[in-house]
This record gives sequence, C-alpha cells and structure tokens, in this order.
Amino acid sequence: MKTKTETLKPVAAKPGSPEYALKVSEMRYRRLFETAQDGILILNAENGEIDDVNPFLTDMLGYSREQLLGNKLWEIGPFKDVEASKAEFRELQRKAYVRYEDLPLETSAGKAINVEFVSNIYRVNGDRVVQCNIRDITKRRRAEEKLKDYSRKLQVLSRRLVEAQETERQTIARELHDEIGQALTVIQLNLQALLQSTAVKNDLTPRLQESLGMVDQVLEQVRDISLNLRPLILDDLGLEPALRWLTKRQAALVGLQARFHAEPLKHRLNRVVETECFRVAQEALTNVVRHARAKSVHVDLRKVGTELHLRVRDDGVGYDVGGVREEAVRGASLGLLSMDERAALAGGGVEFKSVRGKGTEVHAWFPLKWRTAAETKPT
Repeated sequence: MKTKTETLKPVAAKPGSPEYALKVSEMRYRRLFETAQDGILILNAENGEIDDVNPFLTDMLGYSREQLLGNKLWEIGPFKDVEASKAEFRELQRKAYVRYEDLPLETSAGKAINVEFVSNIYRVNGDRVVQCNIRDITKRRRAEEKLKDYSRKLQVLSRRLVEAQETERQTIARELHDEIGQALTVIQLNLQALLQSTAVKNDLTPRLQESLGMVDQVLEQVRDISLNLRPLILDDLGLEPALRWLTKRQAALVGLQARFHAEPLKHRLNRVVETECFRVAQEALTNVVRHARAKSVHVDLRKVGTELHLRVRDDGVGYDVGGVREEAVRGASLGLLSMDERAALAGGGVEFKSVRGKGTEVHAWFPLKWRTAAETKPT
C-alpha cells in the first residue's frame, strides 16, 4: 500500500507567541527598509557581499536591485576604487563602525554625487551583517558652497568698504588738522597780537577776547573731530604709540587708572591689521568709559607665534555676554558686533569674557603681517 505524500503548510504563529512577535518585528523592519528616505545597503560582514538594498538606494545610484545583489561592495561602480573600498571594509570589520561626512560617489550614468555614509555591524540570528546608511547630500553641499561663496564676496565687499571709509577718514582728519586747524591757529595768533597792541581801543578788548575764546573753542573741537576720525599718530608712528595715546586719552575722560604694555614691534604692521586692531581697542575702551564704572583699565599688546594679541581688561561691573550679543543681533547695541567684524576683516578673531561685578576682558587676535614697501610710501 502506497502512502500519500502530503505537503505541509506552515503553521501560522499565534498572537502573543515569540514567533508571532518575531514575525511582526520583521514586517515592521521590512516596511521601514522599503520606505526609508535614505539609501540602505546590507552586506555580509565576512566577505563584503551585498545581501540587500532598498529602493531608495537603487534610485539614488541608478542601478537595479539585480545588478547589485550578490556582488561585493568593491565590484560595483560607485565603489570602483577597489583598494580603497577593501581598506575601508577592513577598517569596518575592526571597528564595527565607519562614518564619512562627505564621500564622493558616482552613479551608473556617471554623475558625481556626495553622500553621508554611516556603517554599523550587528548580529542577525547569530550572523554578523553590515548596514550602510547612505544619504545624498549633493544639494546641501552645493548650497553650502554657494553660501561660502556669498560669505567670501560679502567679506571682500565689507573689507573694501571699511578700507574706503578709513581712507576717507584719514583724508578728512588731515584736512581738518592741516588746513582748518592751521587757519584757526593763524586767527588765534592775530587776535592775541591785537589784544597786546596799543592801537586797539579799550572798548574793542572785550569783543576781541570773546572772539579769541570762540576761536580757542572751535580749534579744540576741530582737533577732537580730527582725532576721533583717525588719529594722525596711527599713520605717522604706528600701532603701539597710537594705542598708548588712546589708552591715556580715554582713561583721562573718567579718571581711570590706566596701564599700558606693548612688546616692541621691529617693523610697521600691515595697514589693515594696524587699523582694525586700533579700532577694536577704541571700541573696547569706549565701552569701559561709558558703561563699566571701572576704577582701572589695562591694555596689553604682544606677539604670540605668528599672531598679534590685544587684551583690554577692566575691573568694572561686568555684563552678561550672551544677553548683550542677543541685543546686538536685534540692533540695540552694535559694539560687540563691530569688534567681531573688525577682527574678522583683518583675518583674526575676538572673544569676550565678563563676570558680573568682576570686570570684563576683550581679547582680540590678528595675523602678524608686516607692511609692504608700497604701504610705507607717504599718502
């Protein structure tokens, strides 16, 4: 008697059983795998053979699922640098984790793309597998490059505007000092000579004295405007003497005890570095005079390696740096932003340290660039 061979159907897992939970978990994973908006590549962790790919990856690379499955990672077009891909796979086997922020790949059509590539090794049913998550960042990278390009152009434009502004300041300051200042000095001397002359009637003396006083006042105002625009000492003698003069002048406004220290500079600094360093110090000292309620201020200028470092410290009331920065962004106060911009334009940077009741330090640094022969010519 022959026995009839029966085909056994798999028994459906019962809800609540471990088999059922495993099946549900596998279905969820598969659904996520198939619908993920990043490319996913599953490799055999022992030999690098491709076991699975999701639809997003095939669309991204332009290869069909059949073209990828069964091949080793370095046998497909996007990873055609065989030696590099093998080396990266060996590194993955050692570390069980590899990440590339910006990995260049090539699609089947020869199009270059940039991807973020993250690989992990984990176990499935006792076997080691590799999951590679691949995200196309080509558009993001291009946007970042455009942003960097715009930023570079804006910085160049800002630098040229500041240079033009400083040149104009220098011209006006010299005209005030040399032309208007000298003319007022001549008038001052003539009025003094008239007052001392016996030919002048006594009833004119009060008017002459009043005129002389007004000339003295205007002359002082012209000198202040000229100095505020751009002190001639900065162009004529350089940064160190200009900072020494500035520190003394600003401290005298509110009776501060001032200390100034500077390492001697053997040569004149690049014009941009001199100007921006002076302007940062000027803004920092102005803040001390206006807001710090300090008793003393210390200005320090020194060379550190290939950089020039400026520090302005006071013992005043201090402030919340973060809060002031937020106000500056809203346009309430531009002092900190101005110092940031000035330092950046010269290729340097600036940081602010402040504690309530314990004072403030402005620390700026600049590349140590020397003045060229063309810059030393008188303007």
